[in-house]
Amino acid sequence: MPSLRTLFLALFLAVGGLLACATPAHADDDAHKTLREFGRSGQYTLYISQKVQRKARIFHSRRAGAFLILDTDYGKPWLILPREKKVATIAADAILDAKAKRIDLKADAELEDLGSFRLQGRDILIHVKGLVARLRPSTYALGPLNAEELLLHTPDYASVARRYRPNERDLQALIDCATPTEVTIFFGTWCPTCKRLLPRVLKVDQAIEGSNVTITYYGLPKGRGMRSDPAARRNRVTRVPAGVIYVNGRRAGTISSRGLNRPETALCSALTRR
Repeated sequence: MPSLRTLFLALFLAVGGLLACATPAHADDDAHKTLREFGRSGQYTLYISQKVQRKARIFHSRRAGAFLILDTDYGKPWLILPREKKVATIAADAILDAKAKRIDLKADAELEDLGSFRLQGRDILIHVKGLVARLRPSTYALGPLNAEELLLHTPDYASVARRYRPNERDLQALIDCATPTEVTIFFGTWCPTCKRLLPRVLKVDQAIEGSNVTITYYGLPKGRGMRSDPAARRNRVTRVPAGVIYVNGRRAGTISSRGLNRPETALCSALTRR
């Protein structure tokens, strides 16, 4: 029987699963021409009157260049439209598949002006009919994390992972590995290269679940804090992303960011060289 961890990762990563990139259940003609393809984003955290909105769902659409925010204390959906420099709302029934991970607005959705926003440092400060709200960049994921915790913090990784196709022969070699092997991936959620490569590791992690090869993740702060982190210093990590391999509890090799382009292949090669 699959473990809960396997089921969780499959939910995020398996092709055709309930992902942010799942195919919409509605006809394409039903969707708005531009206000569409909103996917879940972990880029920001929402505060209203200085109170964090933990249940809020924040979506971003590159196509629309906009944010859509649902399930706040305010009640109505918010649309933050940088191109128009305004904040608007829509009727709840103007959202197609509102419970999905990736949603569109209806073709005839009507926008009602709510207020304005401005940038304050890295924050987006929103003024909506007497309310002051703030989109604040999410804090970095720090310290040891498993795959589930990483995906909950940064759900954006799921859509990238879905597109990665690992080498099947190398995956099988990892699944068949007879020696207990631990791989720690050092990364930063602030790091553009990590954003591209970590999802590939997550896809491999899901595929080799239950094998003797286990993968964990370690988030590092940006700047000087990265090199002074005790785990980074102990493992001689000076840049991210990087993988450190332990076999039977003893350090056996490393994987560079170049190697993480094909993590399953790099790991197989490192174990073969032992």
